[in-house]
Formats: sequence, structure tokens, C-alpha cells
Amino acid sequence: MAGPRVSRSAGESSHRSRPAHDGRPGRIGGCIDSTAGRRRVVRAPRVTGSGGEPVATGSASAVPAAAATAAADGTDSVSLWPPESAGRPVVFLADLRRPFEAEILRRRIERAKPGDRSAGWRLVPISDRSGGASQALRSALGEEVWLQPVRLFWRPAGEGRSGLWGEIREALSGNPGRRRGRRLARREPERAQVLVGAGALRSEVEERYHSVWDARQEHATLADFVARQALVVLERAERAARGARYKVPRLLPRDVFSNRRFRDQLEAIAEREGVSLHKVDARAARYLREMAATQTPLTLDVVMAVQQAMTRANHDPVIDVVEEQMETVRQLVRSRPVAFVMTHKSMLDSMALQCVLWRRNLPMPLTFGGINMNTPGIGALARRAGVIFLRRSFQDNAVYKATFRRYIDYLIEKRFSLLWALEGTRSRTGKLLPPRYGLFNYVVQAILRTHVFDVTFVPVNITYDQITEVADYASEQLGRDKKPEGAGWFVRFLRGGAPHGRIFLRFGAPLTLPDLVPLERLEEGLDEAGQQAAVQRLAFETAVRMNGVTPITPTAIVTLILLASDARAQSLRSIQHPARAGMALVRRRRLEVVGRTDFKRDEALREVLEQLIATGVVTRYDEGEEPLYGIAEAQHLKAAYYRNTIIHFFVVDALIELSLLQAAGRDEAAFWAEMLRLRDLFKHEFYFRRRDEFRRYAESLLTQRFPRWRERLPEGAEAVRGMLSGVDPLLSHAVLRSFVDAYWVVARRLGQLDGAAVGDRKEFVRDCLRLGRQLRLEGRIFSEESVSRSLYETALKVAEGRGLLGDESGADPAARRVFVEQLRSLGRRLDEVLSLGRAPAD
Repeated sequence: MAGPRVSRSAGESSHRSRPAHDGRPGRIGGCIDSTAGRRRVVRAPRVTGSGGEPVATGSASAVPAAAATAAADGTDSVSLWPPESAGRPVVFLADLRRPFEAEILRRRIERAKPGDRSAGWRLVPISDRSGGASQALRSALGEEVWLQPVRLFWRPAGEGRSGLWGEIREALSGNPGRRRGRRLARREPERAQVLVGAGALRSEVEERYHSVWDARQEHATLADFVARQALVVLERAERAARGARYKVPRLLPRDVFSNRRFRDQLEAIAEREGVSLHKVDARAARYLREMAATQTPLTLDVVMAVQQAMTRANHDPVIDVVEEQMETVRQLVRSRPVAFVMTHKSMLDSMALQCVLWRRNLPMPLTFGGINMNTPGIGALARRAGVIFLRRSFQDNAVYKATFRRYIDYLIEKRFSLLWALEGTRSRTGKLLPPRYGLFNYVVQAILRTHVFDVTFVPVNITYDQITEVADYASEQLGRDKKPEGAGWFVRFLRGGAPHGRIFLRFGAPLTLPDLVPLERLEEGLDEAGQQAAVQRLAFETAVRMNGVTPITPTAIVTLILLASDARAQSLRSIQHPARAGMALVRRRRLEVVGRTDFKRDEALREVLEQLIATGVVTRYDEGEEPLYGIAEAQHLKAAYYRNTIIHFFVVDALIELSLLQAAGRDEAAFWAEMLRLRDLFKHEFYFRRRDEFRRYAESLLTQRFPRWRERLPEGAEAVRGMLSGVDPLLSHAVLRSFVDAYWVVARRLGQLDGAAVGDRKEFVRDCLRLGRQLRLEGRIFSEESVSRSLYETALKVAEGRGLLGDESGADPAARRVFVEQLRSLGRRLDEVLSLGRAPAD
């Protein structure tokens, strides 16, 4: 019988709406009512049966205190033979991972059998090789019996091993083969533990089967239902014994394919394409095998050992987290499905998050990954560790698309957590790029179909003191091809190199779909336009919250200062002045700062510079009167990467400075018109709030930095320049110079085409790279960081939005000249800000 209902946990959203027949049993025949919340899963105590071998029990509901006490005393009250089974034949439903385990289970069951039991028993496998219910199970359900799920769980060898290979050997010891398993069962019986799920009478299970599955499954039999329920309770029992980190989905293809909506879709595709349903089913099954993650405890142990080694190879072993944020995440994953959406700066991003969750014994989310990583060996291991491999493009493949949608529905229904990097934001420049909505679309549609509205999106920001792949990113910016990712990439990481400092992991404020769209509208259903608007709002808000929890690192501050001076080497003292002013502004705004940023102390600043020297980003000249520091030759793009991780905090300040100069001598309306023009110019580079929110935020910054701006603005250029020179630091040159110069390169190249349209965009970008190098050699652009493929590609989007790329009839040369002049004007204003900002330090 099902355990007692419990009230909703304190952290659980009240807008949870899930069908009562979600199929998550409290025992083999039980089901949790949607209003009762999730039952607590507790670690099952290790107990011993009559023969002394260890037995573990588990169910979806909390183990009653009396049962736990009895188990600790070694009695049979929570053993293989529960009292409810007395006087009835018992069918032990065995989840056999290897055939030899049946022998061990039979011996354990017979040895633990109470002396007063006269009814017969038998052991039957739960499923056959196809994943469906076994024939033995189908035969066993012909009479009233007690159904008792069991599984053999192999505990790994004792702890104490160290290093990557030691951890892998320990993981492998929990997965013995036939000979070794038999030997371990004889010599180390404590390693072979019997897991026992909560059982039930056949009649109870059949009643539940008719109330739950008859209404929504077409091809599922009672035996299929029993097999599925038994597997679920055994997974929970094993998770209670191993720990919450081993919550792994057991994909049952029959569950996926028996969904009525999915069957209708496949039939419609078969009819539309003029092929048999059998062929469409076969394709869908193949696609499901290709994409579906099949986590196992063994591969989780092995992969996590590798991932921990990789995160430690070049970075400090302890990943920096905020414990208050971590506790929020802990409560969320215990009470609801979570979608972790992270920034994408390094291949270590998902590894860092998974290591943090793993060390805190939290379930591993299923991770979406590109099919390009599904290489021989690595792909198979990654899939078994929870990676869902997706094809890059499948819009024209109706069967693949329908199968993927059904698989996402299945995962949401079963309340598994998911993880993906915000698509389109893999940054080669350090800042968060505008998102694409692919996975957001699919997940939101699944939420709407399943009505699991408490799926909670958790923004994840991963920041590094320094990134190991930054040299590859810089190379790509110069037009070189991206290096392929494969086994060699992992080996290079594991070999290690110069220390790259710490990894910082931060969680933004969580949000759900009903936080953005009223629950009533969601339950009624959204039309296509409503879905699109919801997805865009959700993705935008998630990205903004990611950016908002970016910790400011000493590396970012120092590279910002050094890049702003370009070719001028600087002494420690000349770096300290803007560094201290910048940190004062950061602290006034209560932004999070990590690392040693007390730049009043020479040793704190020197430590950051030495770390950058060690990785080749900064150079030191110490043969003169005092040491001088500057960006090393050809390292500007690397340095810009670190600076760009924090410039989103200051971009509105930069727009304000430029708009004040432009509107000097005019009224307030001219200032706000220029602010909106600049916002539109850089909308593909930065996340700006809606216009009314943007204006309110800008006004708050104006009041903080330039409290008398309304008085000074109409007084003219000299008054505005005087106002700006009295503020330290000025930010627009340091924040926006590289973007303005890069946009100017693109505008010049467009002008050189006269009225011709842009043909091949890739060739156009290559032309811009050549032109950019020339202009840098001539000293007409400030820094080599403006010779960047990514910046040119974004500038092309801006030009396209203004109709400057042309079409079959050509383009308007006059409009292109206006674009060039706008960027020249911005460049002149940045020069002016640079001269004003240098005065105090010179």
C-alpha cells in the first residue's frame, strides 16, 4: 500500500499542475496524487537477512521510523520477506544486469526465508533483451501473488585510492563480470547487496494499471506496467543506497512508443511520405537510440573521475561557489525538475557544474550535446554518463523531430533535470552573445504539452581567472579554422600546463514559465505567437540573470586597463590609479568581486600581472628605472576575452558618456535620442532591457555619476567636458573602442563596394580581416583586437538590419556613407574621452 501523503515542501511552487496519473509510484502499485507533492526519498539503511548478507530496502515514501529501527536490529521486518507476503506465493521480480546474478539472488532469498513460510516462491526476470516484460513475468501474473522487486547492487571497493586511475579502478570494481562476481559473492559477501523495492499484491497492481495506463497507453499490458513500476522502485532503492547523485533515467522504449499522440504523429508521417508504419517506427527507434542518454552508476563514476581530473589539470582543485546559492539549488532539485542553462565559455563549463553537483551528492542532469562529440569511444561513454546527442539540424526530418519531441516530453513527465549551454552564446570574445531559441522552444513546448509547470530554469554562470582555450579563440578571430574536438582535446587538457587560477560557479535567480505568463493562460494553451513570445522572454531573462551574477575577477580589471592604453607600457603605479578607481565604482554598485582586488597593495596587483605573464598574455620590461607592463605582442585578443567578461556591467555608462558629448549644448531630448540610437547600434552585442526599463536604469546611473548633468548639458561642449573630466573612471573608451573600430572597418569595406550588394558573406568577412590588418598597421584603428571575425560578423548583422547589404538591385551608397560617418563620429568622441581620462594619471 502507498505511504502516507505529505504536504508540499516549503520551496515548492504553488503553480504546479501535473496529471494525477504521472506514474511515479510510492510502491510497485502506488501512485502519488498531484496535490500531495513529492514524497521524500531517504537513504535506506543497510540491514542483514537471516543469512547475514546485506539487504537494502527502498521505496518512494519515507521509511517509517519503526521499520528503520527494526532494520538496524537485523530482523526481517524490512527484509526480502515482508510480513504482507505471508501465506501467499511470492514472485521476486529480478532486475538482472548479468545472468549469473540470478544464482546469487536465489541463494540469498532461500537463506533469508522465514521458517514458517510454506507458500512457494520463484524468481523471474523483469524484462527481456528488447526492454519489454519477460515471458516468465507474463506467465507469473496468472494468479494472485505477492510481487517483490529485487536487484543485486555491487558496492565499490573501499575508499582510499587517489588520482584519476585510482578513482576509475574503484568505479570499475562496482561492476564485476561473471567469474569475479561469483568470487566476490563468496569472499566479500558484503559487496553484493540485495536491494528490495516495496512490493504489492498482483490485484492491487492490476487495479492501478487500469486506472492509470488504460486511459493513455495503447499497447501496454499488465506485465509491461508491472515491469516499469518495479524498475522505478528499484531505481529509488538503489539511489537511496548509493546516494542522490545516482538518480539515473531508465529509458523504456515501450513507454515512449506507446504514447497515443506520438503514435498518431508517426502514422501521419507514414501516410504523408507514402511508406509503411513499420519503416517509420524503425527510423524512430533508431533515432531514439542515437539521442537517448542511458546513465549508469558505473559510467557516472568513471566519467566524473575524468571530469574532476580535467577541471583540476589547469585550475585550482576547488571550484568556487556561493553556499547560499547552492542551498537554493539543493532545495530545487529535491522538489521539482530543474533546467540548468549555462554560459558557454569553455569545454569545462558543464564539467565544472557536474563536479559541483556530484560533490554535494545531487542528481546529475541530462546534458544536451552536439552530435560532433559523439566520436567512437568517447561518444558511447558520454551517452552512458547522461549526454543527449543532438544533430545540428533536423528541421527537414519529420521523424527525428517527432521522436525528439516525444523524448523531451518523456523526460519532463518523469521529472528529470536537464542541462544545456544557451545556444548561440559560445563566446570567442568573452561576452555573452545573443541566444538562439532551439532547445528553449522544445522544452517550453514539452512543458505546455505535459502541464508540468514547475520546471524551474536555473541560470548558471561559469567564470574563470583564465581559460585554457583562449589561444584557440584568438586564432579563430583572426580567420583560422576551428580545431576539431575529439580524444586529443581531452588528452591535452589532462596533461595540464601553466596554472590558470580558479573556476567560479554562480547561480542566477531561478524562474519558471508561470513567472512570465499567467498560469491560467498556460493551462488554456498558447497559440504559436504566444509560444514564441514566451520562449523569447524566457531566454532573454535567463541570459540577463546569467550576466547579472558574473563575478568580477582581478584578471578582467587588469586587462581592461592595459588594453585601454594599447601600446603604452605602464608602471605598477600607473596601473594602480585606474584599478583603484574602477574597484571603488564596482563596490559602490555592490557587484561581486573575487580574488585579490585590494589594488592599494602592490603585491595584490603584482600577483595578477605575474599570472598573466605566466600564460603569455602580458609582458614585463624590467631593464629601466622601474618594471613596465603591457599586453604581449599578438595577445590583444586573448586579453580582450577576459576584459569582455565584465563590460556588460558598464556598457550603459559608456553610452551615457558618448551621448553627453553628442548632445552638448542641446536639450535633454537630444541626449535620450542619442542614447536610443547607440542602444540600437549595439543591440547585437549586449543585452539591453526594454526601452522604459533601459531609460530608468540609465537615469539612475546618470544621477550617481553626473548629478548636475541637466544643468551642464545645455551649457555647451566645454561644460560637458569639464563635467566628464571630474569623474574617475571614464569607461566608454575602455568598453566600446574595439567594437566601434571593428564596425568602422565593416562600414569602410561596404563603402568600397559602392552600390554593389554583398555576395558571399564569408568572403566579405575575409576582406574585412585583410582591411583591418592594414588599418591597424597604419595606426588608423586603436588596437589589433578590432581585427576580429566575430566582431565583423556582428557588424554585418547591424548593417543588414539597416538595409546596407543590398539585394539584386544593389545598395544605397548614400546610406552606407551615413553609416561610415556615424562610426567616425563615435571614434572621435572616444578619442576625446581617452584624452579626458588620461589627464589625472599623466
